[in-house]
Amino acid sequence: MIRGSKTNSGLVDPLILVGVKEMFSSNIDVSKRVKTGTTTVGLVVRDGVALATDTRVTAGFFVAHRKGKKLFPLSNYAAITIAGRVADAQTIIDLLRANIRYYHISRGLPMDIVSIARLASNLMFNYRYFPYIAQLIIAGVDNTGPHMFNIDLTGSMTEETIISTGSGSPVAYGILESEYSFGISVEEAARLAFKAVAAAIQRDIGSGDSIDVGYIKIGGNYVELGIEDKRPLYSQFIRQVY
Repeated sequence: MIRGSKTNSGLVDPLILVGVKEMFSSNIDVSKRVKTGTTTVGLVVRDGVALATDTRVTAGFFVAHRKGKKLFPLSNYAAITIAGRVADAQTIIDLLRANIRYYHISRGLPMDIVSIARLASNLMFNYRYFPYIAQLIIAGVDNTGPHMFNIDLTGSMTEETIISTGSGSPVAYGILESEYSFGISVEEAARLAFKAVAAAIQRDIGSGDSIDVGYIKIGGNYVELGIEDKRPLYSQFIRQVY
């Protein structure tokens, strides 16, 4: 049953009816809803997972923010990247963090990575008619090893070994697919993730400004590289080509 707000006369608000009409319309342009400017990257390797994102936030062709955060820890063993509408993604992150803590307190065990991803997937699926406009990469390490999942705005969920989302992903995939190997270390994976985002920044107008990189190693906690750690990577991969 669809529940909407009511006016003083007891009738359903006309704005709600407009939303319901749009929900069942065949004229919805889905491409406009999912189009986003960003680049996020994730890799699973033998001893952990690595994630990287750019920091440019755009509103159409306007650069709204140059240091937007798109990489977040969910716990000390799991992290998430976001692409899409910032407010929607931040709401999802808050819900996931609260449920991860509640699970740990109530059961005395950490929630495994597939359960975190399934929770996010169910949330997105339940709101698919009025969706959270976001695409997520959820990655981490649990007692079964390193895992990474891709979740779209309809709740579709797939486990991946390498993944890139956002408008810069075609460029990032060119780097990932040519240089990725499952046998590399998680530190090398973090470097490769940085390189992939750096390549996207140089060709995709929706990506840019700076890069955030983090990784989780088997037996360790979430680590995000600081500016001094990234300085040699900037020198190596962000440069004038011509």
